[in-house]
Amino acid sequence: MSTDRVTISISSELRVAAQRAAEHAGLPFSTAVAEALTVWTQGRLVDQWLDEHQAEFGTFTEDELEAIAANSGVPYVPPKRRRSAA
Repeated sequence: MSTDRVTISISSELRVAAQRAAEHAGLPFSTAVAEALTVWTQGRLVDQWLDEHQAEFGTFTEDELEAIAANSGVPYVPPKRRRSAA
């Protein structure tokens, strides 16, 4: 796999915390950043698939979402409810 060198801007506090966490895990900082970006990208791809699936087949019910989470071995976190205007 080829790699590219990129420049990003993040807060100093985040960089220090992430760099310390990477060092504690015995990882180069660039590896920790690449892993974080990989997880973020995978999440967006799942979101995209869910949107496409629901556009074709309809919105998932709460029961279906709970079953998907249980079958995947991850905790179910219900969507945030929008506050109604009072």
